Amino acid sequence: MLSKANKYILIILTSLLCLAYTSTLAQKKSKVDIKNSDIVKFVRNTDPVLNKFLGNVFITHGDIKMYCDSAYQYEKENSLEAFGKVHIINADTVHIYGDYLKYYGNRKYAELRNNVKLENKSVTVTTQFLDFDMNESVGYYFNGGQIIDSTNVLNSEIGRYYTKDELLFFKDSVKVHTEDYDLFSDTLKYNTVSKTAFILGPTDIVGEKETLYSEDGWYNTSTNISQFLKNTELNSKSYQIKGDSIYLDRNNELARIFDHVELRDTINNIILKGNYLETFKSTEEALMTDSAVFIQVTEQDSLFLHADSLRLDKDTSNFERIKAFHRVKFFRPDLQGKCDSLVYTMQDSTIRLFNNPVLWAQGNQIVADTIGIETKNEAIRYLHFRGSSFLCSKEDTTFYNQIKGKNMLGHVKDNKLYKLDISGNGETLYYPMDKGIIMGMNTAKSSNISIRIKENKIDQIIFIKKPDGNMYPLFQVEKEMLYLKEFQWLESDQPKRKEDIFIWDKKLLEISEPELKPELLREIE
Repeated sequence: MLSKANKYILIILTSLLCLAYTSTLAQKKSKVDIKNSDIVKFVRNTDPVLNKFLGNVFITHGDIKMYCDSAYQYEKENSLEAFGKVHIINADTVHIYGDYLKYYGNRKYAELRNNVKLENKSVTVTTQFLDFDMNESVGYYFNGGQIIDSTNVLNSEIGRYYTKDELLFFKDSVKVHTEDYDLFSDTLKYNTVSKTAFILGPTDIVGEKETLYSEDGWYNTSTNISQFLKNTELNSKSYQIKGDSIYLDRNNELARIFDHVELRDTINNIILKGNYLETFKSTEEALMTDSAVFIQVTEQDSLFLHADSLRLDKDTSNFERIKAFHRVKFFRPDLQGKCDSLVYTMQDSTIRLFNNPVLWAQGNQIVADTIGIETKNEAIRYLHFRGSSFLCSKEDTTFYNQIKGKNMLGHVKDNKLYKLDISGNGETLYYPMDKGIIMGMNTAKSSNISIRIKENKIDQIIFIKKPDGNMYPLFQVEKEMLYLKEFQWLESDQPKRKEDIFIWDKKLLEISEPELKPELLREIE
C-alpha cells in the first residue's frame, strides 16, 4: 500500500501531467483571433453562424499572422475564409500570398487558391492551388506549380515544400531550367541550401550539345558536379556513353563512368567497352581500362581488340586516334594480331602495331619490328611490315614455308592477301607442290622478291634480281636446314576466336573456358 506522503506525490504528478496535456491541447486548438478590421458584421441567421470582417483585416493564430481585404470567421469551428490580398506570415521567414484562403485553426492548416505565391528566403513558389500545414511547415501544390531560387527555375504538376528542411519534392512532368541545360523528370527532390537535385525516376537532362538519361542520382547545380546511378546514358551528335554509374564535373569537363561501360563513336563506327572510362571534354580525350575492349564495327566482320588500357585523343591535325597499351590482342575472322602497343589513326585509316608485333592472316604468320594495317572504306588495302620482316606458313607438321626481308608490303583484296613484295635482303624457303605432293625444298636469296598468293598458298615467286638459290629433294634436307634464321612459330599465341583476346599467354594463364566466359564474354557481345 502507498503511504500518505506517496499518495500526495502521485496526486501532484498526475495533476501536473493533466495540466501539461490541457495546456498542449489548448495551444494546438488556440483560438483564431481577429485583431483588426474596418467593419464587423455578426451574421446569426446562417448555419454555421459567422462573423464578417471587412477592410484591412489583421488576424493572428499563435505566432502566425494573416492579412486580407475581408474575412468570414466561423467561431464554432475555429476556422475562417479570407478574400483579397491574402498574406500569411509563418515562422517569420515564410510568406504566403493568394486571392482566397480557407484556414482551419484546430489543425493549423491553410488552403490557398488563385494566384498563390510562397516566399521563403531565396525560394519562391507560384501556383493556383496550395495547401500549407503550419504545424509541419510543409506546403503542397497540385495542378501545376513553379519554383524559382537564385539559380534555377523548376516546374511540376505536384510539389511539396518542406520549409524547415528547405527541401522540395516534385512529381509528374518535372522541369528544371538553368543557363546550361533543361532537366525533365518524373520525380525529383531539390535541396534549396545545397542547390542539389536528387532524381528519383526517369530523367532527361538536355544541354546544347549533350543529353543525359538516368533513373537515379543527384546533381549539384551550384558546383556543377553530379552522379547518376541507374540506367544512365550520355549522348551527343558523335558519341553515346553508357555505364552503371556516371560521375560528371562540368566545371572541369570531366566524366568518370563505372562498370559495364560502353562508348559508341557513331561517326567512325567504333565501340569501346570496359569497366572504367574517364573522359576530358576540353581535350576530347578518353581513357578506358579494366577489361577494355575496342570494336571496329563493319558490315561484314567486326574487329575485336583487348588491351590493358585504351586511349582516345586527337593527333596534331585534329583527327581522332585510338591508342592501345600493353598486352594487345585483336581478332577478326580473316585477321588476328598481338603486340604490346597499338595506334589507330583516323586520318589515314591505319592501324600500327609496335613492340614485338605478330599478325596472322589466311594461315600466314608475319612478324616485324612494326606492322601497319592500312584500310579504306572499312576494308584492308595494304599490310606494311617494316624492319626484320618474317612470314611463315605451316605446310604440314614438319615443313614451314618461310619468307624474310627487311621490309614487306602485303596487297589485300576482298580481305585476302594476294601479293607480297619484299624489299631488301629477301630470302625464301618454301616447298613447291605438285598435285598435293611436296616436291622438295627450294631456298633462294634476292634483294627484292614478289610473291603471288592463291587460296592461302604461295602460288608464284618472282625474283626481281637474279636469285642465289638451290632446290633440294626431301631426302637431302637435314634438320638444321628446315628453318631460316630467326624463325619462330607462335601459333599458341594466336587468338582463334574473339574470346581469346583476353588470354595473353596460354602457358601462364590457366583458365578454363567455362570460367572465362561469364567474366569476359559480356565485354565483347
